[in-house]
Amino acid sequence: MQNRYSELMRDAAAVADSGLTAFGWEQTAQLAQWLGSHEKIDALYTAPLLQSRLTAQRIGQALSLVVNVHEDLPGRFPSDLTLPGQWDRSVRTIDQQPAVSAVDPEAPYGQYLSQLVASLDSIIQENWGKTIAIVLSGNGVATAIRHFAGAHALPVVVSHTGVSELRRQDGIWHLVYVNRREHLPISTLPVQRQKAPVVAPVNGDELVADIARVVNTYGRLVPHEHEESDQPREQRIRHLLKFAQLPSKLSVLDVGTGMGQLALTVAEEGAREVIGIDISPTMLEAAELIRLRSDKESARRVSYRLAPAHALPFRDERFDAIVCRLLLHHSHKPQAILAELARLLRHNGILVVADLLSASDPVKRATQNAIEEKRNPSHVAALSAEQYRKLVTGAGLVIEAEQTITFERELEEWLNDMQADQNARTTVREMIEAGLETDAAGLNARRQGNKLVFDQRMFYLKAIKP
Repeated sequence: MQNRYSELMRDAAAVADSGLTAFGWEQTAQLAQWLGSHEKIDALYTAPLLQSRLTAQRIGQALSLVVNVHEDLPGRFPSDLTLPGQWDRSVRTIDQQPAVSAVDPEAPYGQYLSQLVASLDSIIQENWGKTIAIVLSGNGVATAIRHFAGAHALPVVVSHTGVSELRRQDGIWHLVYVNRREHLPISTLPVQRQKAPVVAPVNGDELVADIARVVNTYGRLVPHEHEESDQPREQRIRHLLKFAQLPSKLSVLDVGTGMGQLALTVAEEGAREVIGIDISPTMLEAAELIRLRSDKESARRVSYRLAPAHALPFRDERFDAIVCRLLLHHSHKPQAILAELARLLRHNGILVVADLLSASDPVKRATQNAIEEKRNPSHVAALSAEQYRKLVTGAGLVIEAEQTITFERELEEWLNDMQADQNARTTVREMIEAGLETDAAGLNARRQGNKLVFDQRMFYLKAIKP
């Protein structure tokens, strides 16, 4: 994020500890898969740097390991840091390079080194005899290698998700390998421009991967160029939160976060922590960019994770409240999603569901779903109010409030929401125009001047975990 979007940031310091790009999320999936098949890891630690935590969480999810955040592990080098010794780039022979300089313990590099070594030593002593995976910044990995090799003037190249191994054997430390990268696809393109294929989330099935492909296409939208179009969406989000009446200071999960507008708004309205999850790396990159560009302090309380809604990488009873907006109509097994959300809620925790409401007439319902699917191929089915109620109560939750709401939507703006291609736009327009007189889809479609508008009906539901 720092390399790609630094020129868009209001605050350069804010982006220094940013989340992952879409390519970064895909690399973490490849790394986690490789570690699972090549290494037996007993303990997993990470530096508190956000990129490190997100990478470690992905590894922990794949390897069923608890992620231990070691607060004293340093992140990136401070801005005033220089390595001991100076390399003359014009010199071509090894023997003419300067000797290794001693490390000044008072210099920025000496302080960084001292903090790193002390932290690593405490982790090693606590887990003696085990195989430990520690996720660090590239600076941290390179400094650890230089320390064990006693070569602090040596520049060490560390790639994103590169794996390095140090092994204690026969009473001494051995450097086994540095920057191992065979889990990554081979490419001649620079990393920041490489477009890796979409990787299905850990524990995801083919249906989840299909949805990811659709929303990845939508996520290619450049957020900072479309902030105007997000205003109607923000109004709809605030309408839902007014219904939800969430208390302040809650830990909240936003399921199917997309570009993260709901997560940011929940934080703005007083949540102490908001985690947004989505199955699209591209969407999460867009959401992180919007978060980083926000000048609101509340945005610092929001973070994003890559995970499918039916298999979330959190412990039981992790959240005070969960918001599930416009997600269930994408799923063939919404009951599995709601069971997972119920698992994550604390006792007396709040679940808020908001989703498309189907027409009561079965023929109109079928037409409505056909239109939705043409606009968004990941759409499965809008449900009735009674179906939503049964799903929620079937997950062991008690319904506290519900509301049916109608939003007037303009057709082109609705199509723009999903960046529908021209063929889809034409087909959807023809389907709606064909049913204007008979209200064939139950959408109350009508003309307003040269525009087509229709009613989008939503069902809100608030439930409590007893």
